[in-house]
Amino acid sequence: MREKTLKPWHGAAFFLLIMIVFFAICVPLQSHFGLYGVAATEIILLILALLFAKVMGYSLRSLFPVRSPEGLPMLGTILMWISSYILAMVVSLIQYRLFPGEMETINEGLNDVIYSVPFWVSVIVVALLPAICEEAVHRGVIIHTMYRIRKEWLVVLIMGIYFGLFHANPLRFLPTAILGAVMSYIMLETENMVYSSAFHMINNLLPMVLQEFLLKTSQLQQAQNQLTGTDGTMTVPLISIGVYLILGAAVPFGMYLGNYLLHRRDNVKQPFFPKEQMDRTVLKIAIPSAVFFIAGIICFGCGIYFESML
Repeated sequence: MREKTLKPWHGAAFFLLIMIVFFAICVPLQSHFGLYGVAATEIILLILALLFAKVMGYSLRSLFPVRSPEGLPMLGTILMWISSYILAMVVSLIQYRLFPGEMETINEGLNDVIYSVPFWVSVIVVALLPAICEEAVHRGVIIHTMYRIRKEWLVVLIMGIYFGLFHANPLRFLPTAILGAVMSYIMLETENMVYSSAFHMINNLLPMVLQEFLLKTSQLQQAQNQLTGTDGTMTVPLISIGVYLILGAAVPFGMYLGNYLLHRRDNVKQPFFPKEQMDRTVLKIAIPSAVFFIAGIICFGCGIYFESML
């Protein structure tokens, strides 16, 4: 049952408080203590979320709903993560192409912090804590202030904007906003923070594990050397962007299938395509898929033609 006593301005005020505390306290902590400062930041976020619940007179159960997950909805969550991660990667690669120096600075800064401590500590701080503490802020407190807004797409959009702004970097805004919007949709549909927290943890954990593996096998350094330009910055080839755009053609179907499984319960069968809206549903999947695929082919072809001539 959704309580509607909170209002959107409560969420805006709380988010403003979060950002003030972040820049006034958390940024200095991170500057002085590195990843341990990041851990302190996450704990501070959780404390602020719990204080909000206390001050506003909400029980933890109502503001932070947690129930045992079911298999099919969890599988749907994973599919929606894969789809949204591909979409976020497309955006990131385009940004890397347009702003290579700035993006490399961001990535180097993140890597310097993450790999300054033992890997298991990084897993706890980068994957586990955000899945609890940041989710308590965004899919716990802030999303509950949005229930007076009747249009779900608007809530998802606003929550995505909040999550993008939360990461406090213009070039990280769009990728994180996409992921934040999808996590918020999952929370709205399930009213169970376990799913959005699992999404958040997977999103932070798997790329870090993959990068650790590549570092140990020296493959990451080899790839970086191949992509490094004469000015010392990495250049993302058009071919790479094209490949991810082609992969992006699967995103609409992946999102639809993930959403279908998200609403599927073990003892309840639902039609995959609603009979009364089958044509419209197929078009909603096919049209954006075609746009991604065509854009990918064009980008891939331009990369082969123009970059092979350099």
